[in-house]
Amino acid sequence: MSDELYSRILGCMVGNAIGDAFGGPVEGASAERVRKLTGRDWVDEFLPYAEDHGTHPLGVWEAGPPRGTGTDDTRYNQIFAECVIHNRGEINSQLLAMEYLQLYREREERYGKHAVLAGEQLLDRMVELSRAHLGMDLPSGRPPWAVLSQGIYQLPGIQGLISLGLAGLLYQGEPEKAYIKAFELDFRGIGYSRDATGMMAAMVSAALDRGATAKEVVKVGLETDPFEFGKRKYDERVIAAGVTKLIELADEATDDRSLVEAISRFVTHLHFYDPVDVLGTPVAALYYSGEDPIRTIVMAVNDRYVDAEGNLVGLRDVDCTGSVAGALAGALNGIEAFPDDWVAETIDANKQVYGIDLERNARRFYEAVYGSAG
Repeated sequence: MSDELYSRILGCMVGNAIGDAFGGPVEGASAERVRKLTGRDWVDEFLPYAEDHGTHPLGVWEAGPPRGTGTDDTRYNQIFAECVIHNRGEINSQLLAMEYLQLYREREERYGKHAVLAGEQLLDRMVELSRAHLGMDLPSGRPPWAVLSQGIYQLPGIQGLISLGLAGLLYQGEPEKAYIKAFELDFRGIGYSRDATGMMAAMVSAALDRGATAKEVVKVGLETDPFEFGKRKYDERVIAAGVTKLIELADEATDDRSLVEAISRFVTHLHFYDPVDVLGTPVAALYYSGEDPIRTIVMAVNDRYVDAEGNLVGLRDVDCTGSVAGALAGALNGIEAFPDDWVAETIDANKQVYGIDLERNARRFYEAVYGSAG
């Protein structure tokens, strides 16, 4: 086993969960709620969940869980990792769809006391989509093509970004292969959301290479375009154009907060699940932070809505921006870059609440994809 590569794989998986749990307590929080939890309008501490933080199928499955507990972002990414493990390093969209359906059928056995919430999560997002992708009859009676083309609220969403962020781990230093695989796996995505998922995988793949810098990783993400979306005569490559604009804001920023404020003015009109925001904000934060994972996550988790005067109205989908930031920073820097207590508490919390063993999954994923010997 290559210690360095394993550290980056573990760093990506645990970093994904850390970023998710960093944003989880304040996802969608109003300005009043943010100030109540932090005493200010800036989240720069790894907060525990408040006692009144309730359960939700796409949120946490225990009220007021321990610090470090992930949401659906962590759970979805670990379903992907476990699918790779179960299939000995192989993965395609049909295998992933079957994994979702099997988990739904076995939810009582797999999730125990959380079976109802697990079923609601999978039924809400995955069951009908997976059945449609596999050409199965749909209980709703809708035609499969309609299900597969709906996206989120008929708009490009972030299902791929929050469930396939680890796909780049399949291909160390091969961003084009990583992009193509992630694009194929994202059978739930429509429009530029699939391009965003591919770009994310390309950046993770590039980050696994020894000596890569944050700016080099971002450049790879912007330039990896195996289907030549950026070369169409009349079409703009939406996600690349949006991320490029946020990178330009990073070049003009004077400090971390000024970058977040500039980004907020650019994204505040976008819908809650827009990939331009959920990928672009953490990528700009990574680009600006100079490989600092804590600063990267903090900036991503302060993604916000503002009023005409620039005052905080509330935070956006910051468990998702946090999870993307953590995955990228972890792949680039390895597990050692995160504070020891953050790592330990995140591993313990997800094991305690969900039965997800991040360390074991990272080790088994490495062995399935790269073999046990380095």
